[in-house]
Amino acid sequence: MSDPSASVPENQPPPEPAPPTDTGSLYLAPPAYPVYQPAPMPPMPTGPSNGMGLAALILGISGLAISWIPVLGCFGFIAGVLAIVFGALGLAKAGRGEATNRSSAIAGLSTGIAAVVVGFVAAIAFNTFDLPEADEAGTAEDDRPAAAEGSDAAVEEMEPAEEEAEEPAGIGEGIWEVGTEVAPGTYVTWGAGLFGCYVERLSGFSGEFDDIIANSFFSEEARGRITIEEGDVGVSFTGECEWVPATEATLAPTGGEVGPGIWEVGTEVPPGTYVTQSEEGIFDGCYVERLDGFSGEFDDIIANEYIDGGAQGRIEIADSDTGVEFSGECVWVLE
Repeated sequence: MSDPSASVPENQPPPEPAPPTDTGSLYLAPPAYPVYQPAPMPPMPTGPSNGMGLAALILGISGLAISWIPVLGCFGFIAGVLAIVFGALGLAKAGRGEATNRSSAIAGLSTGIAAVVVGFVAAIAFNTFDLPEADEAGTAEDDRPAAAEGSDAAVEEMEPAEEEAEEPAGIGEGIWEVGTEVAPGTYVTWGAGLFGCYVERLSGFSGEFDDIIANSFFSEEARGRITIEEGDVGVSFTGECEWVPATEATLAPTGGEVGPGIWEVGTEVPPGTYVTQSEEGIFDGCYVERLDGFSGEFDDIIANEYIDGGAQGRIEIADSDTGVEFSGECVWVLE
């Protein structure tokens, strides 16, 4: 056998190694750059959620104002129930720090409960007293023919009736036309009866809610005051109150110690700082409004404040204020 190395010539260099077959190893990988990650955005600040408490306050006051009125009382009852619900939700939000109007939620809850109670009591009262009034009217109709049989007896019995038909000194319950039956101007009264008194300024007599320009409710023994504008079509008075024009003779100076009602600043309530101490209890809070007029519209409110039960209240009445309204059982004393 021949030697393989014998076929290789002498002084010939050895064969070069074969080139690598993997071409990918000839290129270097690009350097890795860090990926930019934007910083997370901070949470946007959110304002307090005061809608529940405000809705409860509006519904509670509105419900209480109409809960004792026949027919409208059902709407006041519903508004009171909604005020209780929204007031409870508003208190829950205030407890979690999501709302800042805890006092409004409490006021709405309180007035909502009052509206429900007053509406329930009024419904029972009206249903109870309607029948006796009908019986009395029927009895009067039965007596008239008997009295008419004798001429002398009829005249004598009708004379007291003429005296009873005389108009009272003030304007009583009813819907009156402004200009012909009631003159425009400011009228005052004292709350009377178990359910107080209610007044509405009207733009028409359709009986619809759109006819109500402004309204106000006065509790028993509270000072009532309303300004009827020349543009008003009518006015509605409900309750046992007698409304008289506001004059010097009808002023009620308070002497620096003021109870519930709407008072004229300067003549009845001296300007200055007033303080009060409300009774302890969730339903014993008080409310105060500084007023620029007595129309009963929201534009008349300069400022308002609610005082929780058991808390001390303080309000400064300016010389330029037209009036002030105090609600609740608080007695305000001039410092």
